[in-house]
Amino acid sequence: MKRLVIATLSVVISGALGIWWFSPTEVLERRTHKLLEILTFDAASGKGARQMGVYSFNALLADEVKLTARSIAEANGTFQRSELEAAYSWLGAQAKQSFFKLEEIDSIEFGGDQATVRFRLEALVELPSYRPADRHFRVIFKWVNNDEGWRLREAEWDKIER
Repeated sequence: MKRLVIATLSVVISGALGIWWFSPTEVLERRTHKLLEILTFDAASGKGARQMGVYSFNALLADEVKLTARSIAEANGTFQRSELEAAYSWLGAQAKQSFFKLEEIDSIEFGGDQATVRFRLEALVELPSYRPADRHFRVIFKWVNNDEGWRLREAEWDKIER
């Protein structure tokens, strides 16, 4: 009898964990964290190691991505995935360091095959001659779900004072 209870309890717990792990909310939260992790380059990391992240970066992007960053003029526009891959490679080669820390997710909203993740972020991008990002931001990521899974379609950044 004890074995049956233990086996049943194990199946129920495993099922509940599986449902939670694969829920759209958790998937989007993990993808948001993953994207920020890919964009983070430690000052001591080599350029070769940084370039390896382009494959993971590519897997999170839609075919076209719209970027809006009021404080970083060069980052505004709608870009093809290949253009963003090139920008990622350039950033990996040029940045002394970059740091993206998700401070808090404010909301995750769904509408069919689209979702919006709103969160607050601490960011630092240090290039040889200037720091285009060195503050706190309010960020909106808009994701679209297609045959390849959830892909980033739009990102909007606004600096906030702390």
